[in-house]
Amino acid sequence: MTEFDVIIIGGGHAGAEAAAASARRGARTLLLTQCESDLGALSCNPSIGGPGKSQMVAEIDALGGVMPRAADRAGIHWRTLNATHGAATRALRAQIDRDLYHNAIVDILNAAPNLTVGFEPVNTIDIEHKIINDRYSARAIVLTTGTFLNGLVTRGGEKIPSGRMLDDGTYQEPDTHLSDALRAVGFRIMRLKTGTPARLWRDSIDFSVCEVQPADDPHDWFGLGDANNTYAEHCYITHTTAATHQIIRDHIANAPMYNGDISGTGPRYCPSLEDKVMRFETHASHHVFLEPEGLNSPLVYPNGISTSFGADIQDMWIRTIPGLENARVARYGYAIEYDAIDARALNTELMARDIPGLFFAGQINGTSGYEEAAAQGLVAGANAAAFARDLSPLHLDRTTAMIGVLIDDITTLGVDEPYRMFTSRAEYRLHLRADNAMARLGQMGVDLGLMASDYYERVMAVRGDIIAENDKFYAGYISRAMREMDAYRRDRDLKIPRDFDYAGLPGLTNELIEKLTATRPENIAACARIPGMTPAGIMVVLRAIRH
Repeated sequence: MTEFDVIIIGGGHAGAEAAAASARRGARTLLLTQCESDLGALSCNPSIGGPGKSQMVAEIDALGGVMPRAADRAGIHWRTLNATHGAATRALRAQIDRDLYHNAIVDILNAAPNLTVGFEPVNTIDIEHKIINDRYSARAIVLTTGTFLNGLVTRGGEKIPSGRMLDDGTYQEPDTHLSDALRAVGFRIMRLKTGTPARLWRDSIDFSVCEVQPADDPHDWFGLGDANNTYAEHCYITHTTAATHQIIRDHIANAPMYNGDISGTGPRYCPSLEDKVMRFETHASHHVFLEPEGLNSPLVYPNGISTSFGADIQDMWIRTIPGLENARVARYGYAIEYDAIDARALNTELMARDIPGLFFAGQINGTSGYEEAAAQGLVAGANAAAFARDLSPLHLDRTTAMIGVLIDDITTLGVDEPYRMFTSRAEYRLHLRADNAMARLGQMGVDLGLMASDYYERVMAVRGDIIAENDKFYAGYISRAMREMDAYRRDRDLKIPRDFDYAGLPGLTNELIEKLTATRPENIAACARIPGMTPAGIMVVLRAIRH
C-alpha cells in the first residue's frame, strides 16, 4: 500500500487546483485521473472569465492558484466586459487556446513539489478508510469527478454512457460505482445536466457576413501576465434566424429535453438553443459567438447553440444561421447528465460534515463552470492538506471573497440546478472586486503557504496605486459596506454546536426544525440564510446558544 497525505480524484479544473494547493502546503499528494488529456481540459467553451467569474480567478491568483497563470499563457483574445460600468461589475474574459492551456497546466503540475500524477481509473474506493484501488491510502481524499458520475451523453435518440467526449470522437468511461458508495454512507444524490454545441470546421464558415469582435489592445491579465503571449485573434458574432427557430419548433418533439428522455436539471442561465426558442418566443433571434478553439486549431466553437438534438436536425438549423450556410460539422453537440451530491452535507472547508477527511470540489457539488470548479478545488485541496498535516484551514466567507459567496451558497442553501456565479449573488460585491483581490487575500495566501511572498509583493507593487485609487473613488459606498460586513462577521462568529438539538427549542415551527436539522448551519449568519428562516426563529436559536 502506497501512502499519501492527500489523494485527489479527477484531473479537471477542480482537481488540478486541489492537487497544486495541497502540494504547495507541503502535503504528499497523489492526483489520479484517467488520462493525461484530462489535465486542464476545456471540455466545453474554450474561455475563462466573465461576470462573477473573473473575480474568482483573481482570488485564485491571490491564493497562489494555477488557473490565472495558465490562462495568461494561453489567452488568444481578451476583452473587459462592462468596461463603462462600475468597478464591481467589470469582468475580464479571455478566449483560450485549448492546447496551450492544457500544456501550461501540465507544466505547472509537473513542477510542483510533493505531487505525483497517476493515470488510471478509480475502480474501488473505501471511503471510511480512505483507500483507492486497493493500492493507495491517504488521510484525506478530494473528489473532483466533474460529469463522470454515471455520466450519460444524449444526442437525439443516442444514449452513450460517458464522462466526456474526446477530440478524436471517442468517449471516456464514466464512473458507475462511486454514486452508490456515496449513497451508502448517507449522501443525497441529484441528477444534473449540461450541454455543448457542435464544433465547426473554420474553413467552412463565411466570416465576411459576421460582425467582428476585436480583442482589447492593450488588455488586462488575470495575473501578472505573460510577456511571451502577444496573441490577438478575432472572434465573430452572428445570430439565429426565423428559419432556425421554425425548424426547432417543428422538431421539438424530437428534443430529448422536451420528450422526457433527459431527466437531469440543466443550468437556467446557460440554456440550450431549443430552450431559448421555446421559452423566449418573442425573440426574433439569438446571438451566436464564433470563437476559435486555438491559434492553429481548424475548429470553431459556436457559443450560444448548445443542443441535445440529433445530428440530422442540427444539420438543418445550423445552416440557417448567417455565415454557416455551408458549415461542415466536425462534432455534433450533445447533452450530458451526471450525478452530484447535495453540498449541504459539507462544511465551509468543503469537507463532509459526517466523514472527516473527505472533501468535494467542482461539479460534484452541483456547480457549473471552470472558474467555479477551480475555486472550490483550491479551497478543498488547501483544506485537505490542512486536515492531513494539522495546519490552519483556509476559511473564506461572504465578506472576504467571491469564492466565499459560492461556498456559502452551496453549503447553506444547496442547489436545484447547476450553480453559476454572478456578481449579483454577492451583497458586498463593491468590496469583492478583481482589482483588489490581492490586497484582500494575498497575505492570507502567503501565511497559509499557498503563495510565495515575493509574488505577492510584485503584484502589490504593480497594482497598489490602482487599488488605492478605486477605493478612494467608492469610499462612501465601501464604508457603508464595511459596517454591514462587520455585522455579518458578528453573526458569523456566533458558532452553533455541530450536534445542536433544534427539536427541543420552544418557538420553532416543525418546518424550521426540519430545515435547521437538515442544514446544520455552522453559525448564525448561515442560519439566517436558510430559505424560510424567520427573524423570530433566528432569535430563538440565538437565545439558546447564548444560554
